[in-house]
Amino acid sequence: MMTTASDSHVSSVHHTDRWYFTKDQIINSPSRGQLPKEKETSNRQHAALLIQDMGEKLKVNQLCINTAIVYMHRFFMCHSFTVFHRTKIAKACIFLSAKVEEQPRRLEHVINTAHYILTYNTQGGYKPLEVQSEAYKREVEELIRNETIILQTLGFEFTVDHPHTHVVRAVQNLKVISGPHSEGQANGHVSDLAKSSYFMATESLHLTTFCLQYKPTL
Repeated sequence: MMTTASDSHVSSVHHTDRWYFTKDQIINSPSRGQLPKEKETSNRQHAALLIQDMGEKLKVNQLCINTAIVYMHRFFMCHSFTVFHRTKIAKACIFLSAKVEEQPRRLEHVINTAHYILTYNTQGGYKPLEVQSEAYKREVEELIRNETIILQTLGFEFTVDHPHTHVVRAVQNLKVISGPHSEGQANGHVSDLAKSSYFMATESLHLTTFCLQYKPTL
């Protein structure tokens, strides 16, 4: 049977929709049998924070960081935190996202950035892992293995539609609607609204599972 363009579009929509879940599905996530709700929420927030810290130190943009956080949230709707440690998946998510968003970072840089964040305050100083050391080799193997598992879990579906894009578009429309009267004051209000909206969109990734429940255009 021939597949029409319309059929392909519907198939693509349904494929994307698989990453939106009901509250019951989120409540009954793979981790929930072993972890209470508060612990799972804490794990997601800590993983998001590590991704944010790594992204800033790796000097990738916020879009890349946001994409990595969404990958993490989606991954743990298919796997349990008791099987995959949050920090190990967070490292692999930012490594993958940097490549997807065309800001690739060297494997050594990613590993030592995570090593710095996770060990600096706990071991009284920081020494980067030597690339010839067994510890570094184990980190490489683990990161590549986890990246592969993430790729398989996501079904090689890398594109993420973030609410930030729609925030920017809405703000641009508001600027047009406000027109030339009181232009300076109107633009000031719109600029404040844009900053607040963008901040809230980013914080929602860190603190909630909204990206698993609601489409960005809602």
